[in-house]
This record gives sequence, structure tokens and C-alpha cells, in this order.
Amino acid sequence: MGPQGNTMKTTRRDFGKMALGTAIGAMSAPALIGGKAQAQTRAAHASGVYHDGIMQLNQNESARGPGPKTMEAIHNHTTKRVGMGYSPDHVNELRDGIANYYGVGTENVLLGTGSTPILRGTVRAFCSASKAFVTPMPTYSTSLQEANRINIPAIELSLDKGMGVDLDSLANNADGAGLLYLCNPNNPTGTVHGPDEIEKFVRGVMRENPDVRIHIDEAYINYTRPGAMKTALPLAMEYENVFITRSFSKAHGLAGMRIGYALGQEQTLNKIDQAWGMGDVNMLAAVAALTALEDKEHIAWEAQENAEIRDEVIGFFRSRGYEVPDSNTNHIFVKLGMPASKFRNACLEHNILVGRDFPPLEQTHCRISLGSREQMKEAIEVFKKALA
Repeated sequence: MGPQGNTMKTTRRDFGKMALGTAIGAMSAPALIGGKAQAQTRAAHASGVYHDGIMQLNQNESARGPGPKTMEAIHNHTTKRVGMGYSPDHVNELRDGIANYYGVGTENVLLGTGSTPILRGTVRAFCSASKAFVTPMPTYSTSLQEANRINIPAIELSLDKGMGVDLDSLANNADGAGLLYLCNPNNPTGTVHGPDEIEKFVRGVMRENPDVRIHIDEAYINYTRPGAMKTALPLAMEYENVFITRSFSKAHGLAGMRIGYALGQEQTLNKIDQAWGMGDVNMLAAVAALTALEDKEHIAWEAQENAEIRDEVIGFFRSRGYEVPDSNTNHIFVKLGMPASKFRNACLEHNILVGRDFPPLEQTHCRISLGSREQMKEAIEVFKKALA
């Protein structure tokens, strides 16, 4: 059966053009993005000036970083012990901690050095020349990039009118597919599907196409508005072919530590692990992640702080007539009516870097990551100039 619903044909050549266009768009402003803007070197640390003084509103990282308890744990464990132990006990302790936190077994937890290797492994484990990878677009594209890189057929589906993932279209393309990808909340749009919608979607797909796998990426779940969604973990524990992924790079503020994980049934996680190396989580990352996971007070504060900033920035754009979907993440997706590259370059003239291109909406929309209160107050003044 062919693709159903609003689809966008994907070829390797088209994907190459999109990737090149994104790269050119990112590099078209002063050569600042070429490495220097991203650098966090020893010299930068000594000077106290990071990224050449450019405000980073493009990575969806927490502007506030790890919580005080996590920072204290990192400092306390920075001893001679970090030079010993290729398989530190802290990693097993983290796996146990995650399992206990969610009420599952350790066999239901797969650790990775960030979510990236896990996402790559899912495509390699469950897709083939005859089993397509199906994804909405725009969304987080690591899995799509992997599919294109290894010649896996990909079906890209348009979003619905509200900039949300079209679950019906995704379900209608499950027949014969290898893997369905759903980022909930979605990156870059910030839209979310509630628990009833997700349950209906999963049960419907599993009933009609029980052999397909469903990957639900919950990287931004800690930023959702109260009651907007619930984790799909119970569905993953019910259905072998359903699994979720999480990250410590967002609300927990540990992007530089590179640690993520998948939750699901043992057989499924083993296939992902065997398909692509997950890397070795290091001692300090494990200590930091476990502390961050248990620090519910800090996560609640981080979510509230982000929500207040988010509402203020969304209000700024809406008051000027720009369309912005309700966001449940630490970023917003604004319909500017101009190429993202044009807005990005205008902001870069004032040392602010906003998000990359997100095909097929790169000619009209731009993603903006949310910084601290102070940063966003400064950024809004720059946005006024860029939009003038």
C-alpha cells in the first residue's frame, strides 16, 4: 500500500539539498557559526565569555543549566577515582535508579551517550529496503537522517492545520512500514498530543498493523503544560513494539554530559542496542544524571521558570500579529512570513543566534529556543529590529 494522507516525497537527492540548504543558511551570516559560536574551550572558560559572546537561542538547551544538587554531585565526585574503572558502578546505579523511578525492571532501560545513538539504532534495527521509516515533518530529524544515510525508504507526512502531528496520517501509513516516529511534544513546533489521543493512536496501529514499531520521543515532556500529556510508558510496557526515549539534555540541563535512554520491553531494546553502538556513559555523567533525575524540586522550578518566559515571548509575537502555536517545550515556532535564514541573519547582526532551517517550512517559520529571563528581555529588543 502506498503512502496515505498528506505526504512529501523524499529522495536522497532532495534530502541532500535540504541538508545543504540548512548548512548554507546557518553559515550565511558572518562566519561566526563555523565552530567559534559553538566553542566552549578552556580559553572561553578562563575569560568567562562563551560562544564569542553570541547568545545561543538555537539549541533547545536549558539556559539555567543543571540544578545546584547536580552541580554539587559533580564536584563531589571529581576526584582521582575518575581515572579508575572502565565500567564504573555509577552507570549500573543510574540504570537501577531510572528503573526504580519509573517502576520497571533494569532490563527495560537502555542507556546511551545522548539520545542520538538510540535514534540511529532504532532505524537500523527496524527498517529495511522493504520496511519504510515514517515520520511527520518538520520534526526532530536524526532518525530521518539515518534512514537517508543508509538508503532506507522514508515517508514524510505533513503536519495538521494546527501545526501538530497528524496522528491519523501517521497511522494510515503504518501498513508495511518498519518504524513510525512521533516526537511528543514535537520539535520544532512545540505542539503536543494528550494521553487519550496517544492511546487511541497506539492501540489502533497495534490492532491493524501489529508488526510495525512505534517510537515515541518524549525529550521535552518535563516542559509540558499541566495536564497536557502523560508518558506513553504504560503502552510501551504493554506492547513489545512500542518504546519511548528520554534525554537529560533538556530540562535537566546536562546536554554537555551526553546521556539519554530508552524505555521499553527487553527484546525491543536489545535489538536497538545490537543495531548501533550506544557508547559508554561516563562516571560523572551517570552521577549527574541520577542526581538530576531525583531532584524533582529543581525540575518543577525549571518547568515553571520556562513556562513564564515562554508565555511572555509568545505574547510578544502574537501581539504583533504573528502566528505561534501553543508550545509545550522550551522553544517556540513562529510563522514570520519570511525565510528563517533572513531572520536569523538579522538577529546575528546583534549577536543572537536563533534556530536552524526546518524544511519544508524554512521559508516561513523559525524556531527560537528560550533563554533566561534576562536573555529573552534582550532578545525581544533585537527581534523588534529584525522584524522592522
